[in-house]
Amino acid sequence: MSFGNPHIRYWFNPAPADLGESEEQFLRALGGPAVLHIPGKDRSRNRAICTLLHGNEPSGTRAILRWLKQAVAPAVDVLCFFGSVKTALTEPLFHYRQLPGEPDLNRCFKPPFDTHQGSTAKAILDTLIEMHPEALIDIHNTSGMGPSFAVSMNQDRTHKALAGLFTKRMLVTGLKLGALFEYSERNVATVTIECGGSQDPRADQIAYQGIMRFVTEEDVLDPKPADWDLEVLLEPVRLELTGDTRISYGNQEDAQADITLPPDVENHNFGRVSREVQLGWVNPLSWHKLKMNAPDGKDVKDKLLRLEGRSLFPAQALKLFMITTNPAIALSDCVFYAVRDSGSDID
Repeated sequence: MSFGNPHIRYWFNPAPADLGESEEQFLRALGGPAVLHIPGKDRSRNRAICTLLHGNEPSGTRAILRWLKQAVAPAVDVLCFFGSVKTALTEPLFHYRQLPGEPDLNRCFKPPFDTHQGSTAKAILDTLIEMHPEALIDIHNTSGMGPSFAVSMNQDRTHKALAGLFTKRMLVTGLKLGALFEYSERNVATVTIECGGSQDPRADQIAYQGIMRFVTEEDVLDPKPADWDLEVLLEPVRLELTGDTRISYGNQEDAQADITLPPDVENHNFGRVSREVQLGWVNPLSWHKLKMNAPDGKDVKDKLLRLEGRSLFPAQALKLFMITTNPAIALSDCVFYAVRDSGSDID
């Protein structure tokens, strides 16, 4: 590999002793954005894992470090990418999704690459283009508590096979956000894995077990019989808020807020939410600050949500996921994703 990208460190086959004794020591050893190249039994092929695109999502880092410390040889060469290393190291450890005033790295995998995060994203893309892995996995934690799931732009047999290494749910979306999983458009099987909440030990275990399957199995693109039992949800839409929205979390409406959600709203993750379930409160004068755009850009909010006075309800039975109780994430990214209760797309 002719690697000389100044925006990402290349580290070939590090010895377990050089990785440190803790997650913090490991990240300090990386020093910044990095790719670790682990040689496999078959040197003619390679696969890629990316993690830590958000600094507050540690499960992928923990899982990769656990694997590397065990010195288990992979079936093929494996490239391990670590994105927001300095963000994760900013005290307190694994606290910041992105540093204040900086863009979300996982929205920077599209031109222009004119920010520091954009340069990191382009360095990751350039390395992937040069190495052309047979499969790419992007490991995340959900922004709230909830079960694991995969996200893909395709629902063909290879993407189902990759998802099935980690989870039993797969979301299929055409939304273009500048996220890494859109790399699948380059004819490389790519899925994002949301392992669960960052404070949930089960998320660490899901990441570790899935990564061990991904690196040790001879063929990860051939679906197993169980993969056809995946729950597939089509074309989710996001509840997004305009930048001037005031959001609050509480058990009763905050009169100073545009939208108020109960603190336990994330309990609805992947459960059926009927038309009778109150999701929160919205000031009717602020209804225009809520947006739910389909992949074609059409706002479908009125198909999914309704106001009765100031109370917010589903307009039809839904499944919600990636619900966040972090107001910063709700404002900078989204409040939740939604699909019809049947799993079909909105239109």
